[in-house]
Amino acid sequence: CGICTPGFLMSAKALLDHNPKPTEGEIRYALAGNLCRCTGYDKIVRAVTDAAQTLASGAGKGPEGRLGSGPSASEQTEQFLQGQEVK
Repeated sequence: CGICTPGFLMSAKALLDHNPKPTEGEIRYALAGNLCRCTGYDKIVRAVTDAAQTLASGAGKGPEGRLGSGPSASEQTEQFLQGQEVK
């Protein structure tokens, strides 16, 4: 249903910022404060594991070293405010 998603995302981000290569147990511990009535948590744990592996490999990083390949959100906002096409 998505109600728990923001909490899981914030917990996962905090974990990966602090520990870029967590074990499954560390992931489960970091996510333990979030309640989801729709899943058995396995797919969520797997998603955090996949995210950690992707971040560790550097995959998805653009030329400036940040994730993604297009302009940053602030650059897109500036383009929009100047009436330019935002890509």
